[in-house]
Amino acid sequence: MKKNITVVLFLGLSILLFASEADNGLKQFAREKVINQIHNVQSPYINGSYIVFTADKSARFVGIAFDYENFRIIHPFSRLPIYEASDDPVDSVLFYINEFPKELDRISYRLVIDGLWTTDPTNSQKIYDPKTNTQLSVINITNKAPDITEKKPSGTVSFVYYGPKGQQIRLAGSFNNWDSYMYYMKEVSPGKYQLDLPLPSGVHYYNFYNGINVLIDKNNPDRGYTRDGKVVSKIMVE
Repeated sequence: MKKNITVVLFLGLSILLFASEADNGLKQFAREKVINQIHNVQSPYINGSYIVFTADKSARFVGIAFDYENFRIIHPFSRLPIYEASDDPVDSVLFYINEFPKELDRISYRLVIDGLWTTDPTNSQKIYDPKTNTQLSVINITNKAPDITEKKPSGTVSFVYYGPKGQQIRLAGSFNNWDSYMYYMKEVSPGKYQLDLPLPSGVHYYNFYNGINVLIDKNNPDRGYTRDGKVVSKIMVE
């Protein structure tokens, strides 16, 4: 009996570790995709859920500090070599990519270039901050990616479904023994349904429901399978 329990625990732990590594791999792939699209110095821009900042290669050090961190943390830029067709480096650009908090519509920031605080020379958008008596560079986040099912900083998981307005969308999963009439989602805006639940750490499987119809979370690419082979959505809570 102890041996069987040990095997089950080991397999469960292996699945959790594999899911965590897969999620980290997807994030790393997304970052590398954004970095590979940087080719020159330009004003900051949004790429998916990231803001991309660039700076001239001549600086020995460039760092960036954000208002939502009270300018307490200086994040260093990295140097990205630019290659020609022969794979020889011909130029370089300094860059920093930041996965911005989704609840923000605007971010203010300052740069540190070779030890001196300054605004971003590539960004013409600036504001005056009376608290610090300084100029701040600003980027407005106007084309944010839509909200998706994810874990929030508060510790809850926010489930999000998009569909026709005026529906009664329900949620069920492995966390409530697949009771599809326990949780009704709220239509927070036309066609957008949301429900926040506190879930323990681990892998959770779920689906949305509209009447008798089972709905996969199309904005979440992670999938799992039930014992009878049905496809379900999956989320990892760390």
